[in-house]
Amino acid sequence: MNPELEREYQARLERTKREAARRGYGGLLIFALAPRRVGDLLYLVGHQPMMPGHPRRFGFRGRGYSVLILPVEGEARLITSTPFYEQEIYVPQVKYHDNVPQEIGKAVRELGIEREDLGIVGMDILSVSLYEDICCELCHSRFCCADDIVMNLRAAKSPYELRLLREGAEIGDQVSDLLREYLRPGLTEKEVYAFITRELSKRGVAGAFATCQSGERSERAYDLIPASDKVIQSGDMVHMEINGKWQGYMIDICRSTVVGQASQRQIEVLDTALEMLEQATLAMKPGVAAEDLEKVTGSIAKKRGFLTNHTRAFGGPATYLGHAIGLGTDEPPVLAKFDKTPLETGMVITVEPGLYRTGVGGCRIEDEILVTETGSENLNHSQRKWW
Repeated sequence: MNPELEREYQARLERTKREAARRGYGGLLIFALAPRRVGDLLYLVGHQPMMPGHPRRFGFRGRGYSVLILPVEGEARLITSTPFYEQEIYVPQVKYHDNVPQEIGKAVRELGIEREDLGIVGMDILSVSLYEDICCELCHSRFCCADDIVMNLRAAKSPYELRLLREGAEIGDQVSDLLREYLRPGLTEKEVYAFITRELSKRGVAGAFATCQSGERSERAYDLIPASDKVIQSGDMVHMEINGKWQGYMIDICRSTVVGQASQRQIEVLDTALEMLEQATLAMKPGVAAEDLEKVTGSIAKKRGFLTNHTRAFGGPATYLGHAIGLGTDEPPVLAKFDKTPLETGMVITVEPGLYRTGVGGCRIEDEILVTETGSENLNHSQRKWW
């Protein structure tokens, strides 16, 4: 095993134990469900479950789930519902079993914490049937929702994580610069999509993903069809996502422009979005509430006359201004009304201001921003102004 990773994972487990003990828990049951909710176990032990399916079927209980049993004192144990998993998992004991709740009960009793308060991380993904089975196995335990514990610890990145996020941001910049040269009238959105994902994949990015929305399609913040057969015309506004994973950590930037000659109104839209990104980045520092950054961009949009074109909080079609990234592409805190989370040193936040339904096209410009001790640092250095 990689010694650096061993130390990294051990430090993460110890921090999680300390927080569980501080809250009065005897231990945590930390769940992951393939394929959509795997970040917490990836973060703690480098594992993600496979083969989602029937959570309660004959002799099978909890298929598709894995659970890390983490006592505040003693060694962690991982239980997985399929034998198909990574060979390098950073936890001493790994057990494959068809009946996950039964094995949870056995492990908790062996650890002597069955009469303790136990925090459940992943309450949002537990099926009712699986929770009932666990309650039957551990009738003397009291369960508490502790979903926020690991996610909160994941928010501030370690030096190891920041190194990977910086490397990923650099790859995103390389592809962005190539895309700027490649983009021209006559290409289809699907050709742009293929170019982005091909260039990401060539650089070792896993799960390379992109979007390309041009012309009228750009007026929507998001579309279920990431790229269509539409041919990009001269004068079309276009916004494009560059997305994927580098060594498990997300790349997430977006660039917008007008292909060909831009009108004065289109330039005004793009210049405003860029100003929103720059001013939100300048406002970032430890202690600032996540929701306050959306107020910064919202006030700029309103001042420029874009009254219902920005985020939902300002009457617009976009959900919010941005979100944290790491092992997942959309992690807390989110830069949105009601999220009062104070920013912390080490958080990496994507700031993605957009303006839509303008009548001349929509745009979004997104960078990855690191919160530092004194302010912020933009991890992306590729050109943002393409018009």
